[in-house]
Amino acid sequence: MAKKKRNQFDVDEIYRSLRTNIEFSQMDEEIQVISVASTIPNEGKSSVACNLARIMAAKYKNVLLIDCDLRNASVHKMMKISNRSGLTNIIAQFQDGLSLHSYEGVQEIQFEGGQTLTVITSGHKVPNPSEVLGSKRMGRFLEQARKEFGYIIIDSPPVLVTSDSIPLCNLSDGVLYVVDAKNADKRKVKASINDLKRNGGHVIGVVLNKVDMSDEKRYGYGYGYGYGGDDHGKKK
Repeated sequence: MAKKKRNQFDVDEIYRSLRTNIEFSQMDEEIQVISVASTIPNEGKSSVACNLARIMAAKYKNVLLIDCDLRNASVHKMMKISNRSGLTNIIAQFQDGLSLHSYEGVQEIQFEGGQTLTVITSGHKVPNPSEVLGSKRMGRFLEQARKEFGYIIIDSPPVLVTSDSIPLCNLSDGVLYVVDAKNADKRKVKASINDLKRNGGHVIGVVLNKVDMSDEKRYGYGYGYGYGGDDHGKKK
């Protein structure tokens, strides 16, 4: 197998394992909306959100990925799609009961295996991201999304940088917290996770990004990611 294909296979295996952990974390309650958060920028949360959504779409129909990091949007770059219209445009036009597929900012990506992922990019920049994400209209938008999609993956803003992520995590059924295993400040990570919990966020697990491959025995993966449960799943 070529190196590129082998590396992609390794990445897919990691995210399939992450998907399985999420499935097993639903023993007591359904997890439909998942926010992917981190302490600071550049810890890999957007990459985790995109890959998780892709792997979810490989198994389930009606999977939606939303870029809610309105200050530093990157989902459209990773997915190589347009950001001409997206979340902020939809929120501005949102009408209760109208299917999300009616809005221009909803795009569909089809992968080689034939699976389809629905994506809503961040949309036009706005001067007040916190007000948009914390608005009642945003809450009603997510209620409509719940009716139309089986799983909703949200790329949330970094917790320590802004309060934008708090209302999103509160509206989600679970939060996956991404940590840079090499450079993260443990005190800041702990403080940020505690802040999420105090504000109603339900942290279901931690994804360790940039894991040293030589530390494979400790983390259980040699490919760059690990998964550790919080209230559910296997603890590391």
